[in-house]
Amino acid sequence: MPSPCLYCRQPLQFVRGRGYVHPGGTYVQFCPACHQEFTCHPPALRCPYCGAEGVRDRHVARPDLEREVRP
Repeated sequence: MPSPCLYCRQPLQFVRGRGYVHPGGTYVQFCPACHQEFTCHPPALRCPYCGAEGVRDRHVARPDLEREVRP
């Protein structure tokens, strides 16, 4: 079972060469124009929903290892 993200509680995947990632990308990004959150790899410079520039990183994938589900 994957570790949940410390910030958003979504499940993370471990990708060889990149480490822990959200499904889609390492960073959860946010568009201040349309208020959408998204992930993509590589990180976006424009919003994939509205095309606005200036998207921001919301948070990086950080596993909550204390809550990791162990078999």
